Amino acid sequence: MKQNDKYNERIMREDKALMARVASHDPAAAAQVIERHGRIILTFLTRRMGNEHAEDLFQEVFLRALRGAPKFRGESKLSAWLYGIARNTISDFHRKNHSVDSLRSLIFEGSGPESILSSVEDRRRVVAALEQLPDEQAIVLELHRIDGMSHEQIGELLGIGIATSRKRLQRASTSLSTILESGDMTDRRHSQIESWRHSLLARALPQDAHDLSA
Repeated sequence: MKQNDKYNERIMREDKALMARVASHDPAAAAQVIERHGRIILTFLTRRMGNEHAEDLFQEVFLRALRGAPKFRGESKLSAWLYGIARNTISDFHRKNHSVDSLRSLIFEGSGPESILSSVEDRRRVVAALEQLPDEQAIVLELHRIDGMSHEQIGELLGIGIATSRKRLQRASTSLSTILESGDMTDRRHSQIESWRHSLLARALPQDAHDLSA
């Protein structure tokens, strides 16, 4: 077994034990969860939502996490589970405020060296192209461009190296460009990016990373 695999297994055992204490209503364990992971979750929320909503959503994320502690099965790292709750909390906010378009704009107007979509006007064609990406490439694109996660965070969530995350993002960008140039849009199941995104997350993330929706 590789050293990194042993490290990940140890972290997951510790996370499972910690959340078992939270489930038994141990306030010290609850405080430990927030202390360990609060900063990265707040940073993630601020990047996605800005300062105006981040603090309120931060409270909601950890309320959901603490209430949902009995559902944590330890099949992924606690950080991945919390990211999943944060994503769901943001999605719920968008639905309640009718602002799903903000998710789309992050793909088309996002910054970064792989920004190949900013000049594409026909968004339906782009959704059709996204559907044709392999899941391992599409999930890195989604996490990096929509969720705003760094390659370090993506690596932790998916259990891959930083270099692998970067390579998959590069391949996804190249593949998208090729598909759009070819005009082959026959494989089409979703009309909106949000629909494609939810389908992809359900398939490509560890179950613990997205199984707490409320």
